[in-house]
Amino acid sequence: MSQTLTATNVGLNAEASIITSAFSGIGGDAYPRLYFQIKVDLSKEVNAHRGEYIQAWSFGLLTGQLRIGSEVIADIKPYSVNSWLWGETKENKGPISRDLYLNIEIPLDTRRIEWIERNRSGKSFEASLHINLQVQIFGNNTFTPSFITGLIDSTYIVGQIPIVVPDTQWRDRVLTGIGYGKHFVIELPAISVDTCKTLEHSFTALNKAQRLFELGLYDDTAASCRIALDQFFESREDENGKKIPRLKKSWEVKLGAATHQWLESGLSAIKDATNKTHHSADNHFDRLGAQMLLMVTTALVSYAAQRYSAQQE
Repeated sequence: MSQTLTATNVGLNAEASIITSAFSGIGGDAYPRLYFQIKVDLSKEVNAHRGEYIQAWSFGLLTGQLRIGSEVIADIKPYSVNSWLWGETKENKGPISRDLYLNIEIPLDTRRIEWIERNRSGKSFEASLHINLQVQIFGNNTFTPSFITGLIDSTYIVGQIPIVVPDTQWRDRVLTGIGYGKHFVIELPAISVDTCKTLEHSFTALNKAQRLFELGLYDDTAASCRIALDQFFESREDENGKKIPRLKKSWEVKLGAATHQWLESGLSAIKDATNKTHHSADNHFDRLGAQMLLMVTTALVSYAAQRYSAQQE
């Protein structure tokens, strides 16, 4: 998507667009940065103010900000363009135009990445880049036309360029490149659902949780982990007559008292963490939190299934 930039009294038309195919993450978790390119199409403005007196345009420092809505996320790494566009001279009678390809890097940190992921919530990354490109304008020199002399003005080309990065590309090329959400493989005993039909509901919920996590839907991942635990619990009255969820008493016979107590402590902690009534409307799960809940829930369910299957042999 091309966007017209403001170039008041510069004598140029400027159109800019983000090269989305180059959008990626670099630097790993040590120095995470967004990287992409801007293409700026420049051409001489027809009947521009003092246009016949301009010998050349020099493009200097590029600065700017990445914004999502009204929020400023980060400043871009200042970039020295160091490029020229020659005006019309006796030697140059052709079209006055050129394309600039600008390499953009935007440093991030864990806090900013988590904020972006919460707001993105499994959808395409949508933002805008607000830029300021320094321009120096030089006047015609009739005596030595091959040399630039006579600075007329120093000004800026400014504007905002929309950015849309599809969810798949964001996850595959950006999150991977900045080392976000690295997976450490932990081997668990391979428990087939066929050997433990009692926990089929839990296996189904965990498979769904994994798919939701891969889509970046972290609140939904936690909710699916909670669903995976539902069939482990039953309502029992405490000493005050209040009904609370407790690990089913029947599991104590199947697993033994020690295992039952250990599982109840672990599963109850996960159940509480994933119970939305324990969280305010403004409190959400980030990627790491959802990843930890998914890992621990999977481990506990797998352990319960393994012990249950062993008791049936």
